Amino acid sequence: MYKKALIAVVLVAIASIAAHLYVQSQVYHPVVRLELADGLSITAILPETKERKACGLANDRFIAPFKQSCKDCKISMARCERELGGVELAMRDGLPVPHPMVVARELRMAVMGPLDAAKAGCKVVAANMVASGVKTAVCVQPQPATAPKS
Repeated sequence: MYKKALIAVVLVAIASIAAHLYVQSQVYHPVVRLELADGLSITAILPETKERKACGLANDRFIAPFKQSCKDCKISMARCERELGGVELAMRDGLPVPHPMVVARELRMAVMGPLDAAKAGCKVVAANMVASGVKTAVCVQPQPATAPKS
């Protein structure tokens, strides 16, 4: 009986360690969508984190300046994704995106809306980031998606 109890305790300990290691190996992608004035919106993919709490804090840090400086801005979404898809995945992977996009190290921001305004907004955001101390931030012009080769 003692031997069965000991085996059960060891199995529970192993399962707990495996579960902990699994959770620690997870990656979270902070994703924020903001509605700006003049019909523009921004979708931002922030650098990935290893913890859900760190992901939420990254989203909060990104949103904070918009809350203070842009009273007409609306946060339409801030979440921590385990897997990215669509435009968000293309942004992260450096694939063609049909919107002007700010690229700054691991941060990607697509500026969506009327094309001329989106291009201008993209340039302004990149310039403001550099002026505020980000080493490199460039505006990449929209690129049509290419069809997969057969």
